[in-house]
Amino acid sequence: MSPATPTLALILRRKPYRDNALLLDAFSREQGRMTGVAQYSRRQADRLKGMLEPFRVLELHWRGRGEVLTLNHAEEKRRYVLKAEALVQATYASELLLRLVPLHQPQPELFRRYLFLLHELQQGENAYTLMLFELQLLSVLGCELNLYQEDATGGDITALMRYRFVTGQGVVPETPDTRSLPGAALPGELLVALRDPLGMTPRQWLQLRQLLDQLLRLYLEGKTVYSRQLLKGP
Repeated sequence: MSPATPTLALILRRKPYRDNALLLDAFSREQGRMTGVAQYSRRQADRLKGMLEPFRVLELHWRGRGEVLTLNHAEEKRRYVLKAEALVQATYASELLLRLVPLHQPQPELFRRYLFLLHELQQGENAYTLMLFELQLLSVLGCELNLYQEDATGGDITALMRYRFVTGQGVVPETPDTRSLPGAALPGELLVALRDPLGMTPRQWLQLRQLLDQLLRLYLEGKTVYSRQLLKGP
């Protein structure tokens, strides 16, 4: 990265680092997930620590090379005010990004989805938009659900069939053989419904929540997402 390169970003996590610095994990539009150190003087402490908070869109200027960069300048562009369950949902989304998105891989569409989620959560809790964000995140990780054709044979997806998402193979018909493979069960009804999420029934949203939890467990590989325990239904 060139000196003082600006990027639009949000802070996912911050920790105290030595006596006069913060260790930051950020998710940026141009660089994906980033890790950096923000140093500050006693005079700068209140302003900088008050700005480098989650759910604020920041223009960050980084210096250095390698995995851990140094923050050169920060400017706040906007902030999202979140309360109650909406704050829990936003924290959960941020924790997923922190646990799952690789360093320094630009994901502009996922960044846009994250901003849209925060915008919607300003109006109040929104489990449906959160689940669609999780689907987008899984797609980035290589778990993109084919809603129209089986990946195994190219046959059409139908609502009455049962399928399975199998790691490395995609959507395949559910059989005794595929049932034992790493993945998650997929009702054909849900795949068809996901073509138009606005028309999904409460039962189908519940099916999606169960599917997302199964798939995320696969990709988390034993990592704990602590805020998941605080989420309410569906």
